[in-house]
Amino acid sequence: MPIAIIILVLAIISAVFLSRRATKKRKFLIWGITTILFIAPLISWVSGILFGISVGDGFAGMTIMVYGFVFLEVIGFIILYFGIFKREKFKDLM
Repeated sequence: MPIAIIILVLAIISAVFLSRRATKKRKFLIWGITTILFIAPLISWVSGILFGISVGDGFAGMTIMVYGFVFLEVIGFIILYFGIFKREKFKDLM
């Protein structure tokens, strides 16, 4: 589990670094992809494991894992959708 947390922190740091001087459209794209590929699976896995251990039931942990993953993936796809279809103003391009 510490490896998953380290990967999650590195993914968030790299997304912040990549989106630092980017346009809003590029920021939405970076954060949408990061949410879909790294944040959703790792946060749902860590929270599911911790909840399953604290309750003592593996099926409850798996339920939290599945629902958390689906919820965060939908959020990631919404962010990615905004990044794909957002129009940039002309003054932002210069």
